[in-house]
Amino acid sequence: MTGGDESYRYPFTPYPGSSTPPAATTPEEGKGELWGFFWLALVNTMIIAVAGIVTWWLVTRP
Repeated sequence: MTGGDESYRYPFTPYPGSSTPPAATTPEEGKGELWGFFWLALVNTMIIAVAGIVTWWLVTRP
């Protein structure tokens, strides 16, 4: 990477045979999407863990 405000150009077209220019994503936008995915994955993991614990508690209680 050479410049701070250079946008990242995705080298592939969205679908085969496209003549449209590829989408441009800035590094800040890409980092934001990665952080969004990180938090979404963390929340999903917590939901699954809580559902498993509640299910285990319901099944094993006397």
